[in-house]
Amino acid sequence: MFEYIHSSCKIWSSKLKEELNRYFYVTPTSYIEFITSFKQLLGEKRKQNKQLIFKYENGYSSIISTEKTVESMKKTLEEMKPKLKKAT
Repeated sequence: MFEYIHSSCKIWSSKLKEELNRYFYVTPTSYIEFITSFKQLLGEKRKQNKQLIFKYENGYSSIISTEKTVESMKKTLEEMKPKLKKAT
């Protein structure tokens, strides 16, 4: 992928030379800067993905625990129905 991007930059550079009559160079330094920027962006996106995964896993576990709590409350309510009928 990097090779494709690098070679397409060369092609665009020649097109810009024709249109604007100005040189744009693709140097090894610019290529290394591109790779460094890509690594930085990749690290940021991985961090964001980890945060989202943690958020969703946390939310899912909260939903599961809430369902269990509701189930236990339903059972308690069913057990208390006869007592409530006697009290009324």
